[in-house]
Amino acid sequence: MSSVIESAQNQYLKLYRSLKKRQVRDELKLLPLEGIKLVSDALSRGSVPRLILLREDVEMDKFPFLLPLLGNILIVRVAEKLFDGTAFTDSPQGIIAITEKPGYALTELFVGSAPLILVVDAVQDPGNLGTMLRSALAAGASGAVLLPGTVDSANPKTLRAAMGAHFAMPVVEATTAELLCELRLRQIPLVAAAATSAISYNCFDWSVPAAVVIGNEGAGVSPVVAEAADAWVAIPLAAAVESLNAAVAMSVIFFEAARQRRKL
Repeated sequence: MSSVIESAQNQYLKLYRSLKKRQVRDELKLLPLEGIKLVSDALSRGSVPRLILLREDVEMDKFPFLLPLLGNILIVRVAEKLFDGTAFTDSPQGIIAITEKPGYALTELFVGSAPLILVVDAVQDPGNLGTMLRSALAAGASGAVLLPGTVDSANPKTLRAAMGAHFAMPVVEATTAELLCELRLRQIPLVAAAATSAISYNCFDWSVPAAVVIGNEGAGVSPVVAEAADAWVAIPLAAAVESLNAAVAMSVIFFEAARQRRKL
């Protein structure tokens, strides 16, 4: 490792701070990772960081997953106050990193005989999106499609909430037209979640291929997507509750799909 960085104008720190902007992340196709869990998960799933920054006062033995990388990637120590001022979170556990954004094609989501795909339609909250990606991975989904208007999947808050899901399953951005074309071509139904519906989520047959769309937290599914939906499902709620958080509703539906598929 090189000497300790002590200047806020250091090129590595300036690069990391620039990744707080979506435009820069999109142009450079880079992700800012923070914390032991997220960095180690990215490494375990084949991601090779371009740069790792360590807080000066944190011992190397706290990061055993870095040992095989010594000499092969750039690992730099950063003075304590500078490190804390560079990180986007309050508790990054002494480690932040920059890695390339995984690149997937829309066609890579259609794997196996019965793909289960998460479609995110203009969800705005980065924590909600990250939770959805993490739940989709845990439920065995084939991947996720982010439609226009959806918060950036590389948003630092999304990355933290997703806990490495970006590196374990395909997450792609696509237009509504692109998605609908692929679904029609492969005869995969588009299933939309709604507050009310004739079909309860647990009565739907999730053994078949399906693309499940979760709409915006306030407005719900967009009109174009709603018109294209082949089926609608709802989660019955007690009378005192109007609706569920978008990420919670998505998780309930996907784990019901996983439950049904385990019985096959």
